[in-house]
Parts: sequence; C-alpha cells; structure tokens
Amino acid sequence: MDDTPLHERMKAYEASAREAARAAKKRDRIAANVGKRLAAAVTDAVEQDGANVEVTGRSGDGHRYRFTARLDRAALVATLTETLPDGFVVSHVSDDGSLSIEWTGADRTPSKRQHGAVLKAIVAEEMVLDDDGLVESVPTRDRVLARAVELGIDEDDATSRLRRLATLDVVDLDDGYVYPDDNFSRY
Repeated sequence: MDDTPLHERMKAYEASAREAARAAKKRDRIAANVGKRLAAAVTDAVEQDGANVEVTGRSGDGHRYRFTARLDRAALVATLTETLPDGFVVSHVSDDGSLSIEWTGADRTPSKRQHGAVLKAIVAEEMVLDDDGLVESVPTRDRVLARAVELGIDEDDATSRLRRLATLDVVDLDDGYVYPDDNFSRY
C-alpha cells in the first residue's frame, strides 16, 4: 500500500475532480452545439421534403379548408442522408416524428448505412398498426424497392441492402412482404 498521507491524496483527488468537472462542462458545450447543428439539418430536410400536406375537406361555401400535414419519414430520411454532416446517419424515425441521428465514428458515412436507414424508414412509413400497436399490414418487397428507387437509391443497391437488413434481423422477408423483425427499433 502507498504511504502517501491521506490529506495529500485528498488534495490530488480534489484537483482531479475539478479537472473532470471542467472537462464535463466542455464536453456538454460541444454536444449542445452538435445537437443544434443537427437540429438545423433536420429542420431544413423537413422543409425541403419531409412533410406531405393534403386538403382533407372544405366547407360547403368554400370559405374554410382543412389540411392534414403528415411526416413523410422515408423522404425525410432520404433527404437527411444527403444533407447530414459526414459521419452521421439517421438510425430511427418514430411514428410521432421523433428521430435518432447516430455518429458512426468515422469521418464519412458508409452508403450502406444510409441506404439501410432509408429502407427501414420506408418499411415504417408503409406499415399499418392497429389501435393496440400490433402490425396490421406491411409493405411488399416490390413496394419497398420501388419507393427506394423513387428516393434515389439504385435498385441493385436497395435489393442487396434489404437482404442485409434481413440477415441482421432488422426486417423479415416472408412471402413477398417485408415485416419488422427483432432489431427493427434498434438498428
């Protein structure tokens, strides 16, 4: 055991604690700045392609109109994959519009990760849940691939990435349909 007096150890401890607190404050300032910049990228993507607005009704006299704005998750993810800073990728978009953006740990986001995010968003967008949150219907494989092509992904790339998502248990390909699988909300 070290014979250093305890009061000296406590002074060293306090100095280390002050240094750690300063580092934590700096870390939090940097993270807050990153979050603000990512939020700006998401805002721009929503304004560009992320929402669909449709007329849902009008009054008999034509003076009042009703609109429904719906988040187009697949289009939003496709736009974000093009506009997010290098190294970031959308990892999940929820029904309520909340989304997760993940740092890949690299200076460049692999296109496979971007394509996987778009395909997953397409499945989520096309899937219908009942009032209890159970899956009522899912898109066909052909529909997922067609929508991926609409959003700018090469069909061969989309096909191979969809197979990879199935291998990772993110989706389940069964009888021409694409179902969410065990890792759907985690990938």
